[in-house]
Amino acid sequence: RHTPPETYNDNTMGPEDSLETLLRTNDHLSVLRYIRAHKLREPHLVVRHGTLLLNISPSGEFSPRKLASSSLGNAEKLSALEQLCISSLEVGNLPLAESCLDALLLVGGNSNGTATAGAAPLITKESTRYRKLLALCLESSTDYDGALKIYDALLKENPANSHAARRKYCILAARANDTTASSSSISQWEESSSEAQLKAYSALNDYLQHHPGEVTAWNEMAEFCLSHSDYKGAAYCYEEVILACPLDSDVHTKLGEVYATIGGIDNLKMARKHLAQAVNLNGANLRGVWSLVAVAESYLEEVERGSGGKGGSRGGLRELEEESVAVAKELVLHCGEKLMGFYKGSGRGLEKVVEQVLKDCSQAL
Repeated sequence: RHTPPETYNDNTMGPEDSLETLLRTNDHLSVLRYIRAHKLREPHLVVRHGTLLLNISPSGEFSPRKLASSSLGNAEKLSALEQLCISSLEVGNLPLAESCLDALLLVGGNSNGTATAGAAPLITKESTRYRKLLALCLESSTDYDGALKIYDALLKENPANSHAARRKYCILAARANDTTASSSSISQWEESSSEAQLKAYSALNDYLQHHPGEVTAWNEMAEFCLSHSDYKGAAYCYEEVILACPLDSDVHTKLGEVYATIGGIDNLKMARKHLAQAVNLNGANLRGVWSLVAVAESYLEEVERGSGGKGGSRGGLRELEEESVAVAKELVLHCGEKLMGFYKGSGRGLEKVVEQVLKDCSQAL
């Protein structure tokens, strides 16, 4: 038995003309090709030109005879229909998306005998691509259980299916964050919410196992860890994000704050390193500057406690950290000057407050 192919050829080469030129000339096919080739997100343009190209009304009505008699090749029709289906969902036109699914089967050769004699259909109801689109339509119609069944089946066939894994996590995460679900008691709601969060965490963890280079997934996992006070886990996730985005000031700031929250001399030094890098990358990172001052102060207090306090007899730790202590003090002074520059002339009455806060910090050194 011949297995139907799961994919079909797609001419993704965009035209040389600009999108504005193609829109002026109403070249519907080239507009769709251009959007696909340049990976633009223009759902309204796709719906407008796709319906005109394929002779499908915006309400989803179409003539199988006109669609079959179109001068477009089947591969081009399938690409346009898939593009139109996804864009229809993005603009909230579910009937049009469902009509695109029917048209996909028609053009793909699964009905009305449109397939070439003796050739396998390009697309069937069992095709991976068709089931992906069907699951998206089910999501749009709020049939999340039906969509999850499809995604689970796709992942069982191919655990590395990134699209199915992402969509499964999105559904589970939305359920975990749903605070409108009704329950007979608060305890039952908390139990169901905890179970939903565990399922979302498991789905995201499975996704990262097969796609360890996905930066957005690591960032999502970091936020999940923070929401559950797992600061060590969040630090690990943000370290993975920094490997891919070493010049992102905001990520360095978040990681520095996580290390500061964990506490301890070593973690405070790590926090200081990342916060200093954040400020170095973006001098206007006000949050990073304030955090750096707080971390430097916390580090100095930690050293003093480990040395038995000011004038204490246990000065070994202070001697070991002498160079780092000097750096921390300089950072407080340097950041203080930077903060005064931020608030000087702000006209919001903050300048004197900030000046007093920094003065107290300097005296404590």
